[in-house]
Amino acid sequence: MGGKRMNKYETYKCSVCGNEVEVLNVGGGVLSCCEHKMECITENLTAVNLLKAFAGESQARNKYEFFADIAFEQGYHRIARFLQEAANNEKYHALAEFKAYNKLVNDFEMDTTTKNLIYAADGEQYEHEVMYPEFEAIAKKKKKKKKKKNS
Repeated sequence: MGGKRMNKYETYKCSVCGNEVEVLNVGGGVLSCCEHKMECITENLTAVNLLKAFAGESQARNKYEFFADIAFEQGYHRIARFLQEAANNEKYHALAEFKAYNKLVNDFEMDTTTKNLIYAADGEQYEHEVMYPEFEAIAKKKKKKKKKKNS
């Protein structure tokens, strides 16, 4: 049995219908779709891992800040300071991974405000014009399916 072994977080694509799947658990075997073997389209697994690490650290930071706010409101000021310090640590972890990702994938250094503003604006534009409209379309489709199912 030859071939490359699958890795967690790799993405595979069907050459027939275009479906893409990300491997979350490696169990062996071969991924197939439309009666064809799917092909790995992940070009740089390190980049994928850096982006996932950035997301995880960012979520941890937000979570700890939320917890710090609650602790402060409840009068636990020392705990709030501790949680805020943890949040700040997560921020620096996220920043290191974000910088490494952008250097690796985009050959982009976050070294000038002008470049950073353009990069930020591009991200906001993507969210507004692509990401959230796609989320909305999916939600509407699910709602229609649910209505049909319940009628």
